[in-house]
Amino acid sequence: MRRTAIICICCLLAILATACKKNHDSSPVIATVNDEAVTRAEFEQFVAMKLGEVSSSDAADGLRSQMLDEYLRRRLVLAEAERAGLAVAEVEIEQAAQENPQLRAMAANSDSREEMRRDLLIEKYYRQVVLRDVRATPEEAQRYIEQNQSRLTDKPGFLVREIRVQTREEAAALRREITEGKRDFAAMARLHSDAPNAEAGGLSRYDEGQLPDVLEKAIQSLRPGDVSQVVESGYGFHLFKLEQRIQPHAPEERRAQLDDRRAQLTEELIAQKNQQAVDLALDHLLEKASIKIRDLALGFTYTGQLRHN
Repeated sequence: MRRTAIICICCLLAILATACKKNHDSSPVIATVNDEAVTRAEFEQFVAMKLGEVSSSDAADGLRSQMLDEYLRRRLVLAEAERAGLAVAEVEIEQAAQENPQLRAMAANSDSREEMRRDLLIEKYYRQVVLRDVRATPEEAQRYIEQNQSRLTDKPGFLVREIRVQTREEAAALRREITEGKRDFAAMARLHSDAPNAEAGGLSRYDEGQLPDVLEKAIQSLRPGDVSQVVESGYGFHLFKLEQRIQPHAPEERRAQLDDRRAQLTEELIAQKNQQAVDLALDHLLEKASIKIRDLALGFTYTGQLRHN
């Protein structure tokens, strides 16, 4: 009996030792952020979450470098959010999943649920800390409206969401995540786009003829709800989702439409100010941070922007 008990205890200890070894991340340290280690395994998990298992294994060095920069910036923001005493409760994750059906699958998986928690924490930090005091004064709004007076005319146009990034690979990966992974376009714009309308979920209104031909042609071929192919311009690589086509209004409707357009321009100004505040906050965090990248451990050639730290 005693021998049997000893054997059982030994087996239990062996199982626990195996479990601990499995949970211990022994992969190489590829970077440090303020002396906190970043391992290759956790970075690869982040890439797989954002790009998908298949595309992440084929990601080019340029895209991996951009993803590493994004991951390191996220680490800085998450650390600041925790320092500010912010957290995301389970009920907030469930509420986000209920409000957005595309997030329900993420909430059901433990790994993607934690990534969802981090995304929500970053959004909360921006909303409650960085953007808390961002306002547009009446004078600023009026000046912006006057600068965009031509957009108050009642012309045919379209309401469209945009994601703009700097490499074709990242744009293609984001398109797969939206169309195949069923991710929300507006949420992906907030997280990944470098366009001025990113904070507004990439939403803008354009009159016909307002955009460069290459971009307008890509949008004109879409039906409401469609997502474009990757479109290259002098500004970067774009994805568009057409929300609504806009037709000229009858005379009696034009006054109300003009008021709506002015309100849209004011919201656009606030979105631009929000993006500027986010960019400034990130620049401030990067200036204070100590970031070291270990090229030999990366497994790819780093061409990103954070080496100077």
